Amino acid sequence: MIKLLECTLRDGGYINDWNFGSEAIAETVKSLETVGVDILELGFLKNEPYDKNRTVFNNMKQLEALIPNKKIGIDYAAMIEVVNPIPLDMLSNRNEKSVDIIRVIVWKTKHDGSGKVVDALEEGYNYCKGIVNKGYKLCVQPARVDQYSDTEFVSMIKKFQELDPMAIYIVDSWGTQNTEQIMHYVQLANDNMKADIAIGYHGHNNLMQAFGTATGFIRSKINRDKIVDASIYGIGRGAGNLNVELITKYLNDTYGCTYELSPLIELYEKYIRDIYSRHPWGFSLPYYLTAHYNCNPNYGEYYGITKKMAADEIEGILKLIDKDDRVLFTKAKAEHYQKKYEENEKCRISQEN
Repeated sequence: MIKLLECTLRDGGYINDWNFGSEAIAETVKSLETVGVDILELGFLKNEPYDKNRTVFNNMKQLEALIPNKKIGIDYAAMIEVVNPIPLDMLSNRNEKSVDIIRVIVWKTKHDGSGKVVDALEEGYNYCKGIVNKGYKLCVQPARVDQYSDTEFVSMIKKFQELDPMAIYIVDSWGTQNTEQIMHYVQLANDNMKADIAIGYHGHNNLMQAFGTATGFIRSKINRDKIVDASIYGIGRGAGNLNVELITKYLNDTYGCTYELSPLIELYEKYIRDIYSRHPWGFSLPYYLTAHYNCNPNYGEYYGITKKMAADEIEGILKLIDKDDRVLFTKAKAEHYQKKYEENEKCRISQEN
């Protein structure tokens, strides 16, 4: 079975700091229910103050208020990032009114207090175990799948499948992977995972490959459930996500699905178009370059959108960034490498003269 997960209210929030407005949030939920998406993601669970205009929540009651009459046939989801998790004791047990699924972003490594790179998967595993113990369906979202060797990926799969999750995802966080690369990880997962666990795909469009990769994944001869993430007009981090209006049409035309497309167009016109006019996303050379050099896309946003630098300058800077610094973006790092690039250029010009 192919399931469509709609993530506008969660991944789309990277564009506008999750500030969609209370009216838009409520209407988006109702319209996506009308579309008939299989899984509707409502936002992030984080330990921070709640604002009804944002899709960031700090307890389950706030999420329940958005879905007082859950539609039969739809699973409702929220996401947690394990490096900045909401404490488990702030999360109530699952009940018939709460979301059905919690997706947990797990990291392979992280920096400890001294800046040393340490393993983070054990922490992620223990947190996910707590989610399962509270009764929620679990989706495991290992960030940046391309950083895993085959052996490491299989080891991670075997570890997390002990929790009997609903799904384990192939997550192309920075939009660097083509169809063949993604399908390599899909095959590894399929060969090493229990039959009742779904495989999910979450892609980004830095190299304009999300749709092609998603359709390749859907067509693959994998005898298990598949989940594909998408958002309205591709709204999402960096160059954005798979466009839900494209993948729903594809699923309707090719597999006889019955998603209603008109509400997606209406939501775009009423809410998403205005967000795009103020904070555009989508393919651009800065995001292409961050994917090409395997850098956090926030570097592309900083140099290309905030600083409005030329593409050749951005490329020159990205080439200088140390491997470890490419993973986590900070403004201080970005400014350090920009300064280094400018000094190198001055030296080069001086030598040429």
